[in-house]
Amino acid sequence: MTKGLVAITGAARGIGAALAREAVSRGYRVALFDRDSVALDELQSELGEADCAVCTGDVTSEADLAQFASTVLAIGAPLQLTFANAGVLRAGAILDQDLGEIEQMFAINTLAAIKTARALVPMMQQHGAPSVFVLTGSTSMLTVAAGYGGYAASKHALLALAEALDAELAAAGSPVRAAILCPAAVQTGIADGSSDLLDKLKRRMETHGISAEAMARLAFDGIEADHSVIFSSDPSKRAATKRLEALLSGQFVSRSTAGNEGSR
Repeated sequence: MTKGLVAITGAARGIGAALAREAVSRGYRVALFDRDSVALDELQSELGEADCAVCTGDVTSEADLAQFASTVLAIGAPLQLTFANAGVLRAGAILDQDLGEIEQMFAINTLAAIKTARALVPMMQQHGAPSVFVLTGSTSMLTVAAGYGGYAASKHALLALAEALDAELAAAGSPVRAAILCPAAVQTGIADGSSDLLDKLKRRMETHGISAEAMARLAFDGIEADHSVIFSSDPSKRAATKRLEALLSGQFVSRSTAGNEGSR
């Protein structure tokens, strides 16, 4: 794949910023989107304006994403990779969690991914070369833990969207394919806030998590190997296998074996 342009949403920090650094290190130019203008400007200064363009906006806003598409178009390089990476995590029991928090997770984690695809995939198709639209999923798209039902549901939806989008692009003969990242515990600030559940998750990220930089390397290596689902750990695969086996036996995994390994 000839190196061109990589577009990234949720790019100001965490996995998004690591993807930007990894892209530039591999010879790509990047276009970065986030609502944190200060952090974006700092990242642009680090990577250099020649290799990095930035656009400030809200990933839930179609108008802001249209502005990002204009920023990408103005660069004049073929858009070869898009990472729909923006995401939030809120924890709470299904019957108790604030509905606004659940709605926020679906707005940012799920609906914004669709809006990003609609804004940028047509541009990827126009240049006619092989390219990849990548969604940032989670181990929680394959496993579920008590207290993370809303988050897991928003990530389960992403897996279905990625598979369906890939099938639709293939059926249309498009040069674009879809892929999805499946990170387990990654050392980022996604678990913001304070609660017993989040504090436990933060400790797991610190003790068992990989760095955002390691996840970014896995992402690019997986894409270059034509993988459609890119895992960060083998325990994630084993947890998903346990859950599928439990479901096929007619049970939820929480009723048959002990819960969830390595959720992000």
